[in-house]
Amino acid sequence: MRYRSEIDGLRALAVVPVILYHAGYRAFSGGYVGVDVFFVLSGYLITTIIVEEIETGRFSLLDFYERRARRILPALLLVILASLPFAWFWLMPNDLETYANSVLAVLTFTSNFFFYGSTGYFETNAELQPMLHTWSLAVEEQYYILFPLLMMVIWRRAPVVFLSAILLSSLLLAEWALSRDSSAVFFLLPFRAWELLAGALAAIYLLRTPLPIVGSRTGDGLAALGIGLIVYSIVAFDEETRFPGLNALPSVVGTLLVILFARENGGMQRLLSLRPFVLVGLISYGAYLWHQPVFSLFQHRFGSLAFSTYTVPLIALSFVLAWAGYVLVEQPFRRRFSPRILVFSILSSATVAIFSAIVVLSQNAVSPNNIPSFRWAMANADASLLKYVQRDGVFMDCGDPSDTRGIQICDFGDPAAPRSLVLWGDSLALALLSGLNDVARESGIGGVAFIARGCPPVPDLQNIKVPTCDGDTHNKVLSLIEARAGVQDVVIVGNFVGAISAGNVLIDGHASSLGLVREKFTLALDRLGSINARTTMLEQGPLFSESVSDALLRNLRHGHAEPPILNRQDHLMSLREARELANLPDLYVETVDFFCNDSVCPSMDDENQLIVFDTNHVTREYSKRLAVHLFQEAGL
Repeated sequence: MRYRSEIDGLRALAVVPVILYHAGYRAFSGGYVGVDVFFVLSGYLITTIIVEEIETGRFSLLDFYERRARRILPALLLVILASLPFAWFWLMPNDLETYANSVLAVLTFTSNFFFYGSTGYFETNAELQPMLHTWSLAVEEQYYILFPLLMMVIWRRAPVVFLSAILLSSLLLAEWALSRDSSAVFFLLPFRAWELLAGALAAIYLLRTPLPIVGSRTGDGLAALGIGLIVYSIVAFDEETRFPGLNALPSVVGTLLVILFARENGGMQRLLSLRPFVLVGLISYGAYLWHQPVFSLFQHRFGSLAFSTYTVPLIALSFVLAWAGYVLVEQPFRRRFSPRILVFSILSSATVAIFSAIVVLSQNAVSPNNIPSFRWAMANADASLLKYVQRDGVFMDCGDPSDTRGIQICDFGDPAAPRSLVLWGDSLALALLSGLNDVARESGIGGVAFIARGCPPVPDLQNIKVPTCDGDTHNKVLSLIEARAGVQDVVIVGNFVGAISAGNVLIDGHASSLGLVREKFTLALDRLGSINARTTMLEQGPLFSESVSDALLRNLRHGHAEPPILNRQDHLMSLREARELANLPDLYVETVDFFCNDSVCPSMDDENQLIVFDTNHVTREYSKRLAVHLFQEAGL
């Protein structure tokens, strides 16, 4: 295959925005589209190699997989092995467990499935996952396993037709599924295959049409348009953009235009072939591999508050490590080492990584006190903070959800009083329960709680990431409430912001919306009204960008004590749609003034007491204060 220096320039245009996006530079709010550029380039390069070898009768699956192993695995294993000791010394037990499991997923080419099941790329704790970025490698690895087999079957049978049909199906499937499971669309191959296949079709076209079909000036203009489309996506998109699906087209089409029309000696070809672009492109794979562990592990050890101060040195460190890895590992394994050395090195390195991950998991389960970061925390952190970091006793015990398909049911309040008060909701209601239990008991009121974690209290709502939250969950809860005698008040607490807008929430099989939530919630309130129960909806509190207790502990290690805060106006904006439901229950209790002052919503009060312990659940201490607020406002 002929070397094209502008391809390395494109790699630079892909990797730099990804790194700057992860570094938090707002000007690169859509930098994540660099991954889409990589997908198209991979499809183009791999297909060119395969087709050229098939056409000359030289193609071998074994040789193909060996070349892919030489290209991908040595550098990847180097990063894993280098990050393991830092993870062991710097990560807290919960984070260390996640990291070890992610390493095992990386080594089995399934990290996209792992992160799909455990987190989201745009979620608040994503930047703290050292191996999160490997999801894209898993997508490519799965593609590399399947695509050569497909090409061997279809190459003599109208490959363009077959590949075009698969591409169109994948794109349409991605666009359709975005409103049903946006995380799956982001992480999984069936929804990303069209991007790789776009590059594959470009490769076939260029192999069959080696001479330009447009003039040099027109070709340069089209290549410039391609660069413009990529840059547009980088600066115009952000975390709120509906992505990937059709919104990935600008970056994909832009990459195709450069591949097809940035021909030799053209202006755009010369631009992308400038020495700095090519050098960055040559080490782009290593830079992509190193930057996420460097950023993440630094934040675990020195705190998120210190990260913004050291962003530039950390970016520089990522590129230095990438260059060292390119010279010392990537190049020797690609060009000099024999297959025997390759196999031995990969197997031995993978064995060490797997054994280390298993040891970490066993230590975490059996003897967490042996974990260095946990020992430091035990010696230096306040006991109340550690309780919340470990999630130890943060909620009041409430029934066994395994007995009732994920619904927790328990009595609270005065044990001698009739059960006249009902608490209905998700984990936000569970966080309120301990305080409500105390206040209700002091007031001589008895109650019963119906809790479905991860499942906002809306009938026919399904959280596709919580198996026990299906369309019947809250219909069953309503039936249980209706069956109880003497219910006078129902307090409803839940994540209605998520119920309305989260990408993993469906209602009747459709993407959730304010209209659907309003319709279903109205029906639920009507059912409660039919048993003469007064309904009170308690407004949810602020959602912080990271776990408050975890952030405090990380920052404490670097001498910072500033707790996370949230701008009051940002919190009000997040509640805008949920407040459209305020006129539906008999009473709506606002909490903005409870949680926020005139400018911010703090996560810790003036007495250094935590208000919220993770991203949105109140502590047990503040649970009682919130319950008092509820009783006062609702007249219970």
